[in-house]
Amino acid sequence: MKNTQQTLGNLVAASPAAAKVLHRYRLDYCCGGKQTLDEACAAENIDPEAVLRDIDAAGAGSADVGRWDERPLDELVQHILDRYHAPLRVELPRLIELARRVERAHADKPDRPIGLSDLLTEVQAAVESHLAKEEQIIFPLIVAGRGRTAHMPVQVMMQEHEDHGQNLQRIRQITNDLTVPEHACASWRELYRALGELEVELMDHIHLENNILFPRVLAGPRR
Repeated sequence: MKNTQQTLGNLVAASPAAAKVLHRYRLDYCCGGKQTLDEACAAENIDPEAVLRDIDAAGAGSADVGRWDERPLDELVQHILDRYHAPLRVELPRLIELARRVERAHADKPDRPIGLSDLLTEVQAAVESHLAKEEQIIFPLIVAGRGRTAHMPVQVMMQEHEDHGQNLQRIRQITNDLTVPEHACASWRELYRALGELEVELMDHIHLENNILFPRVLAGPRR
């Protein structure tokens, strides 16, 4: 039974629909997944019982997709590769080009996202490096049943996850919290919509690794 002493990571692991609810309340369930719901809500002056009710409602209206904390590790690794790694490599270049187009076309608008394309270029470089390290070092060890030997690389990945989270905050600062101006063109609106989607995807991605994959791997030996 869900309660307010559960961590945000455990709530999402038990009920994937909880991720959308926590994101709506702006509660960090990926890098901040070890916080209890009580702790996270107290910091933001939110009623934790209201959050739990919303999570229950969201879970009742969603299809049962199963729990990734109960699936084989090699299956979880492949899911991360297919669901998150491959799409990121396609989406980030598109977002950079969209941001450049918006900054160029609206150079006379004071509320344009100044510097967004440069920031997204930094994000792409950081993400590409991160994905390569997972794919070339950590994931092969996990699939081979040697994940416990990856303690130090895992710590590096988790620190880089913190950096990704900070970049998401920088994106929100540059875009006025992803607020679309009334005069925004279709490209501007699509850019901010897609950035909101990127934020959710990255948070879900980090949650699966920080709160499910890495703890299971380091605990060993169950696969």
